[in-house]
Amino acid sequence: MKNSRFFGWVCFALILSSLRASAESHYPGGFPTEPGFFPIGVWLQSPSNAPRYKAIGINTFVGLWKGPTEAQLALLAKYDMFAVTAQNSVALTSVNRGVIKSWLHDDEPDNAQPIGLGLYGTCVPAAEVARRTQKMKSLDATRPVMINFGQGIANEFWRGRGPCTGDQEYYSTAAQGADILSFDIYPAASDIPQVKGKLEYVARGVTNLVNRMTNGQNAWAVLETTGGVTPAQLRSEVWMAIIHGAKGIVYFAHEFAPSFNEAGIFRRPDVVQEVAQTNALIKSLAKPLNGPSVEGKLKVQSSATIATLVKEYQGSMYVFAVRMSNSAAEARFAFDGLDGISVNVIGEDRSIMMTHGFFEDSFAGYGVHIYQLPTR
Repeated sequence: MKNSRFFGWVCFALILSSLRASAESHYPGGFPTEPGFFPIGVWLQSPSNAPRYKAIGINTFVGLWKGPTEAQLALLAKYDMFAVTAQNSVALTSVNRGVIKSWLHDDEPDNAQPIGLGLYGTCVPAAEVARRTQKMKSLDATRPVMINFGQGIANEFWRGRGPCTGDQEYYSTAAQGADILSFDIYPAASDIPQVKGKLEYVARGVTNLVNRMTNGQNAWAVLETTGGVTPAQLRSEVWMAIIHGAKGIVYFAHEFAPSFNEAGIFRRPDVVQEVAQTNALIKSLAKPLNGPSVEGKLKVQSSATIATLVKEYQGSMYVFAVRMSNSAAEARFAFDGLDGISVNVIGEDRSIMMTHGFFEDSFAGYGVHIYQLPTR
């Protein structure tokens, strides 16, 4: 019996090792597969600013202006920064191509495409987007392919897709073959009345991407750092995206008023501080975040909508929770089998006692709390 059990465990270990090796070899040129890594990017920035972004927890440059060029890749390599780039001849042959961890489609193929001075045509046909994915993979199959869609995946009031507007099935076809599906929406800065200030559109877009994903695909979210977004709003957008299934975060850092600044985020010290703190928290929680979600153990009671994500890692349960509207609310969190424990509220220097199998907490509008509960 002992030999049989030993043999069984050996077989299980070999199978697990094989699965891990398979996952790692699927895209040997792709992102790190260790559980402590979480992609945190910045959109279309100059590599000369890599040290500043690295200092606030960014690990990936997504998009390189009129690149990648050899000089851009060399700078990113110098500062140990990853990249998601277009697939050009430099990218395919550069001695620094190791920094490239994913290929990037032209931005927002679902939007109406420019055809001349101030003129726009239709979107890129969905089938053509899928064809371009396969073309990139035919030239290099060692890296995943990323598509960043516009706000149409989340915002039904958006009219920037020409004849494609309103066609949600566009995304199911366009996403075929791609590996990373992302989108951008900036509700704090939006000039659309139904969307402005409604941070829940971030969650809606992530959910719509997740619902269209097939095996092996991941959803990312591109979030605002300028245009008037507050640190609290940005914090909510980040965790709202992750709670609803985002496996990567990208910050949009351009500023257009009072004048254009590519790295406009650095004009906002309060936002920079929030980004740094949030990124550090994501990094510290990457291992539980990258693990499987726990279903069925948590019951939330509230008169308002509180979205949650539950993870379990090394003797602790982690509950990520966000209020899904801009009004305060109370919530009760109940776990079967847990009682009389101290619940750590991560990042807030406080704890809550769980009694009778539940604990309660207050949420500000769009408020976020992260709880750690010992399970042993």
